[in-house]
Amino acid sequence: MPADPSAIARIQTPPGRGGIAVIALTGDNRQAVLDRVFRPISSHAPPPGQLLSPDAIQLGNVVDATGQPIDEAIVAHGQSGAIEINIHGGPVVARAVMRRLVEAGASPAAAKPHADESFQLSHPKWNNPAIGKEMLTALPAAASPLTLAVITNQWSAGLSQLTRNDSPAAAQLRQAAGRFKLTAKLLNPPEVVLVGPPNVGKSALANELVGRAVSIVHDRPGTTRDWVRALALFSGVPVWITDTAGLFDPPAELDIHEIDAQSVARARQRAEQADLVLLLSAGQPTATPDWLHAKHLLRVAAKCDACPAAPDAGLAVSSSTGQGLPELRAAVLSALELTDIDPAAPAAFTQRQADLLIAAADAMDRGMNDLAEQKLRALLMG
Repeated sequence: MPADPSAIARIQTPPGRGGIAVIALTGDNRQAVLDRVFRPISSHAPPPGQLLSPDAIQLGNVVDATGQPIDEAIVAHGQSGAIEINIHGGPVVARAVMRRLVEAGASPAAAKPHADESFQLSHPKWNNPAIGKEMLTALPAAASPLTLAVITNQWSAGLSQLTRNDSPAAAQLRQAAGRFKLTAKLLNPPEVVLVGPPNVGKSALANELVGRAVSIVHDRPGTTRDWVRALALFSGVPVWITDTAGLFDPPAELDIHEIDAQSVARARQRAEQADLVLLLSAGQPTATPDWLHAKHLLRVAAKCDACPAAPDAGLAVSSSTGQGLPELRAAVLSALELTDIDPAAPAAFTQRQADLLIAAADAMDRGMNDLAEQKLRALLMG
């Protein structure tokens, strides 16, 4: 299809492997091009004969010419004359979606993040350009649709709506500030490190938790030589899963002692830096290494289909049958304090926002309402 100069596609995010990439589609025929490449899920499609609202947000898939999905996308329709297509980060996905847009008639152009046709930082309902700037800064780190929903909601409702209320309660402001602990973890996913002796099923479990083969699985001890890390989604929450070499001293006759020593040293380093350690065993419980001083540790009895777990071996799981994996994911989220996330709840997602919310709440407690209003205005407008 020939390029239509009235439909222009621009990649708005910097090149690299960010959590998402944002493509802006502008011009009079932007909706026609979008309709050729985007298929919203049924719950996000307007009823027949009805138009989308000017600030609608849709979830769906960018599809190729045959209708096969290229990538999941969140599409935001802006009143300022732009459609934002939010896709997974990484140059391969971004290039594939840009090629599809060009096939559908859009003309590619260089990014213009501050152009008139790009999104205005203030939401139509709220005068909140400071939150808008912080949202655009945070979005490339959003590694899941849930994270994206939490952050964008603070611009379109959530935090912006709370602080624009005539009389928000000080307790509500403190609750929103306290949720910064949660949003910080969503934007900087915590790391869960799997450790244990050789052949207890670390690599197989890592593959199951991630949802694809990221580690080599073999019966021979020492197959995993270095740590391997990949991003997993637990109920929409991004979590880094790190597989490590088996913690053991190799037999003296092996010719690879120095390599194994380095592998174990690297495994220890990842475990010491982890947000959560899964200490695996198969059959008998694994003793906690003297050097392991992790703040949070969960015991996991792997291979429970082949090796019955001892009573004190921990949560029993099987990578082969799937037994215990839902319970393990739930236990991980609980240990990381990442359960029951409500994207609609007001939540600070920068330290600046959290500090201003606390300052406003403190001012309210002292009866200094003018100062509180000043702090909230600064939160919204900078």
